[in-house]
Amino acid sequence: MGTPLHRRTFLKLSAAGAALGAAAYLKPLGGLAVASTLPLPFPHRHFPDAEMLLTRRLDAFDLLLVPAYAAVELIRRNALRLIPGPPGRAHDPDGAYTIPYLTAVSALLYRGAPPRSLDDLWRADALWPDSSRLVIGAALLRRGYSPNDTHSGHLAQIEKDLLDLRPRLVSDPAAGLRSGLGRFALAPVPAALDLPPVGAVSDGRGGWGVRVPAEGAALIEYDWVIPFGSGNSEAALSFIANLQSAILGSPSTIRIPHSAIPFTPLPPAALAQRAQIWVRVKRLSA
Repeated sequence: MGTPLHRRTFLKLSAAGAALGAAAYLKPLGGLAVASTLPLPFPHRHFPDAEMLLTRRLDAFDLLLVPAYAAVELIRRNALRLIPGPPGRAHDPDGAYTIPYLTAVSALLYRGAPPRSLDDLWRADALWPDSSRLVIGAALLRRGYSPNDTHSGHLAQIEKDLLDLRPRLVSDPAAGLRSGLGRFALAPVPAALDLPPVGAVSDGRGGWGVRVPAEGAALIEYDWVIPFGSGNSEAALSFIANLQSAILGSPSTIRIPHSAIPFTPLPPAALAQRAQIWVRVKRLSA
């Protein structure tokens, strides 16, 4: 287990973080090697599929932004340094390994007429994230199942749905939609609790917006973690503090719906079946 980082350092730097938060582009401090499962507006290595990131040598990075369910796996592996995070969250009760950055909802992005349901993703002009958890979760929600479903029969059903569709997988669906590659897209969109309830949100640029699917959505908490092999952990903490208010390059921010279901860690058997599904989906989508 790594040596705890100084809480005093983190608190001092947090006070200065807001000044950098509004910058459109931020450069990592101290030449940090950053990996993220979300597109970020500064230099980083993007892994849209958290499962793919977990297969890499994490000591190649100083700082990671991962979903909470992936952070749980890293904690289980004893792969993270101790850091001064906030306590009281289910996946990190003592706040010893994770610092929350933002919460996102798996939402439908669109140009032109808004989508009616997840069925609108089952078409040639739809873009899907290159993320097994998001894609399989949306396919399960479309069938009325939980995005955390582990039933082998249900997973077999959605495997057929996805193989019949041959989804068009892209690293950044929001960027693809902006560039005109598609009309609909599925993507994690940063969410807020204090916005008025709306059915759709448009950013006012290019006539496109965001809608929570009628069938429901997955809720994803993204956490900063520092891998055990990081050789620049103090600078990594400084960078986290400076980013707590940073604006990601997403089309809008939406309200968290009451029906949103948090992604949770899955048992080994379900993970194995999902991994096999994803191999076949990726092969057809290439």
